[in-house]
Amino acid sequence: MLTKLRARLAKYLECIAGLLAKIGFSPTHVTLLSLLFSFLAFIALYWYRMIALYAFSVLVSGALDALDGVLARITGKETKLGAFLDSTLDRVSDSLIIFPLVVLGYGYELVVMLLVVSLLTSYVRARSESLGLKLEGVGLIERAERVLALVIVVVMYTVNRYVSLAMLYILLALSTATLIHRAIYVVLRLS
Repeated sequence: MLTKLRARLAKYLECIAGLLAKIGFSPTHVTLLSLLFSFLAFIALYWYRMIALYAFSVLVSGALDALDGVLARITGKETKLGAFLDSTLDRVSDSLIIFPLVVLGYGYELVVMLLVVSLLTSYVRARSESLGLKLEGVGLIERAERVLALVIVVVMYTVNRYVSLAMLYILLALSTATLIHRAIYVVLRLS
């Protein structure tokens, strides 16, 4: 869903990336800034239970993650090292924004399952793309949707804990379905 929206917002992202380039930001700066906001989200929720700051930080981190690749493309700074750093630091960010859910009373098992499935889903995409298969748009819920869903789950916690927990289980189910779908997709195309 958000992949299609990103295509519609491409011109806006390019304008913002152009402004970032003019003031001296490199794609790596934006990637590191995205990671910094993920770390801020971790601190906000895990140590202080500041749900509003967590939600804000996760959303800013996600927006910056959408910009680093655009900035690399429009400045001609797309490199294998940059792609590696972006992909690797995105996994660190995923861990930083998922793990602190344990302080909201969700069981460690549930949070660890969501973390593992999220990491594996992204790994399958990265590995298959290294083999020449594009997986953008394959599956029910990509990283951008998972990140947005996490924010909704945490904000919903302030309204109704049981609804929030149900939403977290739905997120896990959709993420698992995406992982399975992507794995089958890759196996069928490489067979």
